[in-house]
Amino acid sequence: SFSNEAIAQLIIELEEHSTDKLVIFTGYGGKNVTEKNNKMRNFFDANPGIKSRITSTIYFESYSPEEMVNIFFNMAKIQKYNVDASVKDVLYTYFCKRVNDENFGNGREARSLLETCILFAAKRLFNNEKEKYTKTQMQTLTYDDVVNAINRTVHSMEESKTATKKFIGFSGR
Repeated sequence: SFSNEAIAQLIIELEEHSTDKLVIFTGYGGKNVTEKNNKMRNFFDANPGIKSRITSTIYFESYSPEEMVNIFFNMAKIQKYNVDASVKDVLYTYFCKRVNDENFGNGREARSLLETCILFAAKRLFNNEKEKYTKTQMQTLTYDDVVNAINRTVHSMEESKTATKKFIGFSGR
């Protein structure tokens, strides 16, 4: 398969450039990840030549619920969105559940949730007459926007757990 060819070429490159290049592999794995979900272990086990060429490993802990709330607010600020402080509790509760899920996506979870909040805000504003909303209103994420985004995200995750897996492209045979 293509992935085996890519790994074989990667091993060649690692060997030929072991003194003049630094290669960093990143992914989900580490001490607090179940064997089933340890994507880095799966990657290293795909070919023994990779593991033997890795000279050091650094594990980073997953973000805590508090850190996830801060990441959410910082991302919103960078994108010039105002988020009411009243959503901190609902975000904290949501992230407390998410950080313990085996498919937790770490910082990506905050970005994805923020993007969904922005969609709900746009939908809310779209229902108003264009001339009646201000720039401040367009840059504000309300409590309802956040709650609706959380509900949609939870619902989507529940649906994906029960959905039949379908292959796109190669079937892996």
